[in-house]
Amino acid sequence: MFQSFDDDDFGGSPQTLKDLRAQLTARKLDGFIVPREDEFQGEYVPAANERLKYLTGFGGSAGTAVVLAKKAAVFVDGRYILQAPQQVDTKLFEIINVMQTPPSQWVATHAKPGFDIGIDPKLHSESAVQAYRDRLAAKGARLVFVERNPLDAIWHDRPALPQTPVRAHPDRLAGLTSLEKRQTLAQNMKAAGQDKLLIAQPENLAWLLNCRATDVPHTPFALSFGILNKNASFDWFIDSARVHQSVRQHIGKGLRLAAPDSLAKTLQAIKAETLAYDPSSTPAWFGAQLVNANIQRISDPCALPKANKTKAEIKATTQAHITDGMALCNFLAWLDKNSRSGSLSEIDAAKHAEACRAATGKLLDLSFDTIAGAGPHGAIVHYRVSEKTNRVLKPGDLFLIDSGGQYQQGTTDVTRTVLIDTPLGSKSSKATPPKGAIEAFTRVLRGHIALAAVRFPHGTNGMQLDTLARAPLWEVGQDFDHGTGHGVGSYLSVHEGPQRISKGGFVPLQDGMIVSNEPGYYAAGHFGIRIENLQYVRPAKTAKGTRDMLEFETLTLAPIDRRLIDKTLLSQHDVAWLDAYHARVEKTLLPKVDKATQSWLKKNCKPL
Repeated sequence: MFQSFDDDDFGGSPQTLKDLRAQLTARKLDGFIVPREDEFQGEYVPAANERLKYLTGFGGSAGTAVVLAKKAAVFVDGRYILQAPQQVDTKLFEIINVMQTPPSQWVATHAKPGFDIGIDPKLHSESAVQAYRDRLAAKGARLVFVERNPLDAIWHDRPALPQTPVRAHPDRLAGLTSLEKRQTLAQNMKAAGQDKLLIAQPENLAWLLNCRATDVPHTPFALSFGILNKNASFDWFIDSARVHQSVRQHIGKGLRLAAPDSLAKTLQAIKAETLAYDPSSTPAWFGAQLVNANIQRISDPCALPKANKTKAEIKATTQAHITDGMALCNFLAWLDKNSRSGSLSEIDAAKHAEACRAATGKLLDLSFDTIAGAGPHGAIVHYRVSEKTNRVLKPGDLFLIDSGGQYQQGTTDVTRTVLIDTPLGSKSSKATPPKGAIEAFTRVLRGHIALAAVRFPHGTNGMQLDTLARAPLWEVGQDFDHGTGHGVGSYLSVHEGPQRISKGGFVPLQDGMIVSNEPGYYAAGHFGIRIENLQYVRPAKTAKGTRDMLEFETLTLAPIDRRLIDKTLLSQHDVAWLDAYHARVEKTLLPKVDKATQSWLKKNCKPL
């Protein structure tokens, strides 16, 4: 329905690399930089813009390739350091951890004085371009903007860009109309002396206009750009055939549609007016067009109001998580009953999880491709199963499933790690989990509970809270190489900023923000563990002391596998939290799950 399990052999051939180098020679370029992002700077891109995958074979959601005449490298973060060598020909590309060596540092190290390194300015943010330019200049090399991407020139069977119809997102679910949002931003623009605001990220445009589309997998927006004017009118650069008259009426007064190919002329024609944009998320191409405008470089003004969910959005996403929890519990009960046979595979499990969500009648899409990793595959943080890698679930395996759905009411994202074993209460023989798995799981759970239960003062950022989730692992010299939590949209992006809980999460958490809580542990070649719930920030219900405090309310509803918990490692507070959480799961979902699941749910939600 929504997810493909093809072997994903698309891209990464030696001939493609050879052809690209021939293009560089013909253009007198000494190298070229290929990002995962397209001109819309999003996590998900349509097949037509999967340039990194076409060149290297790497199918992750973040990465960069740099190609020189004799060397080439692919840069990935900790989520993909195990996955990338399985997809990329390491004889052609060196795999490098981006946290240790950024691509700008690597290309400058290997550049010689006089080198010209090409870059497509539509695919890199202005901030990223500046980092490359500065490092290359220090070596006496230049960064060169190319008008036509040399990779596109050799991609002869490149798919067409999508043109899906735009749909109205109900104001009752958004909590504010598009006009109300535009008027608020316009007031702030006037106060800051701005005449125009460039909206370069489609998810911001979808939020601002209360509209959705299906141009890319799993994130419901239209690939387009827009300009907000200080009188709250909006110029939307999109094919007018995609926007039905009823949708235009829904957006409200002040909307003007313009052809996408008119954007360059529009930008070039701006004179003696001040236009603002965020250089960290806006392609460098835009700045190159604004030759006559006064430019203000600012932090994205849509980011915080989009992240601070309205009461209507919180109410809606709460309902979405009840729907999703019902589906997930039906799936987990089915898995518990059928997996010990040794006949179920990772693909079988992923397909059934999707089928359970689809059976609700409310699923519009997955929120990302399901991560379904058994045994050693669970240690690959963003593992994506294919027909080639598909593994059978065996008794004693840890099985990690990270999945989510897009519902009109909200976006879900949940991870459960379970033991492939006989169901709880069964008298048949028990499977033995891998050595060290129970202690690791319990420590991950302790970190999850510490973050879920914390109270914190206003102004606290995600970096300050991140330590809570890692401390139980740090006690025994362990850690995980991904963030503890990311922001989540309201029927939008499953990964949404600016808030995050991580070692680099500097944005203070505010009332209404949704974040994930997903500490993990990964034993390469053996097993992986992650426990993930979504939660939102709200004022603390009971005040203690003199300051108003904030706390988290958990949204996700699904049992945590008791068979992997060592109760002796938990505090009384930990046990009380888990028992209360399971009691809430049972009370909320028991009337909603199918009969076969009700017995399973009762057993798995008993007090510890």
